[in-house]
Amino acid sequence: MFEKSLTDLIRGIRANKKNEQKYIAVCLQEIRNEVKSNDLDIKSTAIAKLAYLQMLGYDMSWASFHIVEVMSSAKFAHKQTGYLAATLSFQQDTDVLMLTTNLIKKDLASPAVVDISVALNGLSHIATPDLARDLSPDLVSMLNHSRPYIRKRVILVLYKIFLKYPEALRLSFPRLKEKLEDPDPSVVSAVVSVVCELARKNPKNYLSLAPQLFKILTTSTNNWMLIKIIKLFASLTPLEPRLIKKLLPPLTSLIQTTPAMSLLYECIYTVITGGFLEAAGEAGNALAATCTNKLRKFLEDPDQNLKYVGLLAMGRLLATHPKLVAEHRDIILECIDDEDLSIRIRALDLVVGMVNRKNIMDIVKKLISHIMPKKTESISLHDSSAIFDPMYRMDIINRIVFMCSQNHYHNLNDFEWYISVLVDIAYSAGVNVGELLTNQLMDVSVRVKSVRDYSVKQMYNLLQDKHFLETAKKRDSNIDILSAAAWICGEYCNYLEDIPSTLECLLSPQAANLPVKVQTVYVHSVIKIYAYWTTDLISQWNAELQSEFVKVTQIMYEKMDMFIYSADLEVQERAHDVKSLFKIVLDATSDPTLEDAPLVLQDLPKLFFLYELNPVAPKAQSKVPIPEGLDLDTWINEPLPDLVQDAESDGSFEEASKYEKVGKSSRKKKSKSKGYESSEDEAEKERRRAARREARKNDPYYIMADDKKGLIDVDSIPVVELNVEEINSRASSLKKTKKTKRSKRPKSPPKLPVYAEEEMPEDAAVSEDEKEDNSNRKNKAKAALYTKKSTRDIFDNAEEAGLNNVDLSTPLGEDEKFQQVKAYLSPEELRLQEEAKYRSERRQLRALQKKNEKALEAKKSKKSSKASKEEGSTEKKKKKKGTKKTKSDKTNDAETAGQNDLVTIDNDVREALVDRQEQVDMFKEVKVLEVDYVRMISSLRLKSDESPVVVVQFSISNLSEEKMLPKLRLEFAESFDLKMIQDNIPTHIACATETFELQANEVVECIAHFEVLGNVRPGLCIRGVLFYDVEESSTINQSPFEIPIPASLFLNNKQPMDPVHFATLLAEHGDEFEHHENASIEVPLPSETSSIESILIKALNKVTTTSGLNVVEVVPGAASLYGKTVQGAQVAGLLKYTLQVDSEPKLAILSIDLKSTDEGLLEGLIHEISCIKID
Repeated sequence: MFEKSLTDLIRGIRANKKNEQKYIAVCLQEIRNEVKSNDLDIKSTAIAKLAYLQMLGYDMSWASFHIVEVMSSAKFAHKQTGYLAATLSFQQDTDVLMLTTNLIKKDLASPAVVDISVALNGLSHIATPDLARDLSPDLVSMLNHSRPYIRKRVILVLYKIFLKYPEALRLSFPRLKEKLEDPDPSVVSAVVSVVCELARKNPKNYLSLAPQLFKILTTSTNNWMLIKIIKLFASLTPLEPRLIKKLLPPLTSLIQTTPAMSLLYECIYTVITGGFLEAAGEAGNALAATCTNKLRKFLEDPDQNLKYVGLLAMGRLLATHPKLVAEHRDIILECIDDEDLSIRIRALDLVVGMVNRKNIMDIVKKLISHIMPKKTESISLHDSSAIFDPMYRMDIINRIVFMCSQNHYHNLNDFEWYISVLVDIAYSAGVNVGELLTNQLMDVSVRVKSVRDYSVKQMYNLLQDKHFLETAKKRDSNIDILSAAAWICGEYCNYLEDIPSTLECLLSPQAANLPVKVQTVYVHSVIKIYAYWTTDLISQWNAELQSEFVKVTQIMYEKMDMFIYSADLEVQERAHDVKSLFKIVLDATSDPTLEDAPLVLQDLPKLFFLYELNPVAPKAQSKVPIPEGLDLDTWINEPLPDLVQDAESDGSFEEASKYEKVGKSSRKKKSKSKGYESSEDEAEKERRRAARREARKNDPYYIMADDKKGLIDVDSIPVVELNVEEINSRASSLKKTKKTKRSKRPKSPPKLPVYAEEEMPEDAAVSEDEKEDNSNRKNKAKAALYTKKSTRDIFDNAEEAGLNNVDLSTPLGEDEKFQQVKAYLSPEELRLQEEAKYRSERRQLRALQKKNEKALEAKKSKKSSKASKEEGSTEKKKKKKGTKKTKSDKTNDAETAGQNDLVTIDNDVREALVDRQEQVDMFKEVKVLEVDYVRMISSLRLKSDESPVVVVQFSISNLSEEKMLPKLRLEFAESFDLKMIQDNIPTHIACATETFELQANEVVECIAHFEVLGNVRPGLCIRGVLFYDVEESSTINQSPFEIPIPASLFLNNKQPMDPVHFATLLAEHGDEFEHHENASIEVPLPSETSSIESILIKALNKVTTTSGLNVVEVVPGAASLYGKTVQGAQVAGLLKYTLQVDSEPKLAILSIDLKSTDEGLLEGLIHEISCIKID
């Protein structure tokens, strides 16, 4: 009675902050004793304290059984504590979870709403596959609970059940679908939420819900439910494009009228991403303009979240309507200055897509202002900005380069301005982007001839900037740009104004502190500039000039020593080569008596400037013509047998073949190398391994392993194919062509850039594909987007993988039911059950004994009465025959009387009608498709005369005589008109949804049933796709097909119409036949008059066979027709004919006038009759 309560525990923890762990240890020992108590109040309090300590990090899994005891209490307070502790501590592998099945069942059946609610909440947290399987029938039955609150909670819990037990989704989906029409809006909202989550991965399963969801969309006022429905429709529209036209009016109305920003955004986002703008046709531009105007309100709103989603939707719209987004450039540029980094990034994405030739300078200046310090006097050149982090600054620089260089510098006219921008970024970037700037400067200088003079001047200023050289050791220094400066000055040294000063900069002592890559370019540029300098000196050669020249060369020769002592081998090698050239020049010019320049100086420039360096065209490599007779799949030199055996031993060849591409070249290589496969035994392999180890022992450059585990088995190393083309394509994507110019006098118009001629291989011609690529590149230039690598989906859930495999398109079979949980009986119940079974067996035994006694008595009396029974049976047979004869006579008399009352029908016409009936009953085969390997023929019929179920029987043939089709299957598209159903009647024909394997020339038959949901109309057809694999091919072939369903198929032609009833029908219900159409058919007549009658009978036969109409009555020159569909629609008609025998050719014009109660049926029949051709 003196136990601590939860409040006492919390107060004690707060009071013992210095000895908290010691105090909690004492409390845990007290709790261990309390949970063993028989008093549920004490036990419940102990579990509540344990739950609190669990949240502080203390384990309570040891008390799981006691938690179940508290959960089973009849008091709600105890039960609530137990379920709370279970949700905190139970895991999927907790042992006592198997004890909670009946407990939760009992709580779910409780009359108290609070007990049901707490059980549902706990089940959603502790559900396991076993619990989900056992409790799903109970939950589905609770969908009809009288309280909407419980129905709503059950629907939400079912989603967690589906994750653990995916089979329950298929079994409960029809019941879940019914709840979309629940009278309570909260229940409907819960169903929509669950379906939206289920359809996130596999929306195809939920296409059948489109009509109900559309009804909710147009009638509901719950904004959150509308948001869910619109999200769901966004995933369904790619599967059913007809939904777009249906959804466009309500979505447009919501965009224009709704005041809710969340609903407005979801409508706009769905319209943009769901293909509505393209499907709207001419109205798409107006709708896009409305969306952009609405999104502007998002950007003007002070709420940061609305700004972000507005920019996100604008980014989606930018790909299709860049001009509309560019109209709001002012507000987008304001977002770049926002304090929120995520908003700035989204705004930058939009800015990159809005760039064109007119606004690129303004946008770049705006972006540069983010990385340029405002007070350059007080801030160091390479100190990071205090406002923006380095990653953001680097992102801005990458975007600037991307905007200027995209589509081969399509947006640039002033390349001098671009060179200045790159140089300014090098000074004030605050991050290391030297490699990016280097590639850009070199690329622009090579491709644009007119900018080379300005580029050389800017690079010379960089080389002589001593303050810039001092930043070489800083982490954020862009000192790598000096390699571009040296290379440009060396390659285009003819633009240098002061060559000796440039050489002095390249040979300054600070060059030894530069990176190795920069030093390498420095050494190469020194000799190139020196070689060009000699060309100017040769024409002015004299003794005084010779003396000065020798002094300068001697100084350069000595300064080259700082590169010779570099730690990099390439720098050393280049320095030695240059120094050797200087030595040769010094030896040639050391003679003071020389009157002319030595030949060495005259030929030195030819080593570096013999050919002009031009840019290579982007597609030059692909345009290289393949020489005649060159086969790249054959060996140039046959490989040595030993090397091939080493490479293919221990199954390495088979392992490497997994990585080979499927293609002709790989198959050829495989066939070539098969000849070298080794059949050696293990002893031979071990001998080679031992020889290899022995050779390595004497190798001073090979480090041997200490133990045998460290030895590497070369024979077991798999060979992996490296795709060089993919590596080159990735490397080239980092070096896109870029061209820019800067002019500091914006008032004067920029000069048109002069581009260098791009080099192409010999005999290369521009192909049609290249022309199409160029046109596509121009069209896509306006909507170019700056994208980054996509990351994984953070919402990806491994539990949802099982739901994706559930097929909801086919109806449930009779054997598909929830598993019934076996109830275990108590000992008393078992005893009563055994007693009842014993009494039942005793009663059956006594009944059997009585039956045997009666059988013996009947057997004795049978012999005595046998003669009398035979006589009586003979008399009865005679009387029966006389009765039958009388009945048959009466029937014939009635038929004769009925025939006399009707209008007489010619025998020829009667035979024609009989023939027609036989032809209608037959299957009508239609060739659906025929491709390289497969021919598919189908035949249609109604399943019965009472239901609109179409039975389609397929005959699929393998046309190949050599190859089999290992996998062949059919997939049918669902629509609002047709729904595939499963026929429960057993048959020997396979279902069309199965997967078949067809051998060569094999034919397989399958059958499918489709229920017609709507009325009969023209254009009704079954759509599907045929998927099949061909042997020895990895390609999955697919062929779409359509099977038109004629309207005449639905007519019930087995019950002829009585003429009297037909006349009564038209007299009393003629106003219901409100739709009227007519058609005419030309029938060519022979020259012989005697055979005209047979031709007309044949034409009548053709009309009735095609249309499915019954002939009610035939009179001279006309016939009345009637038909009724299985849906109840009726059609009546009159067929007349007129003869034209006076003129040639002789014709009979059949005129058919039809009236119907259904417009779609009438149009379908008229279309079929109009297509009749009678020869």
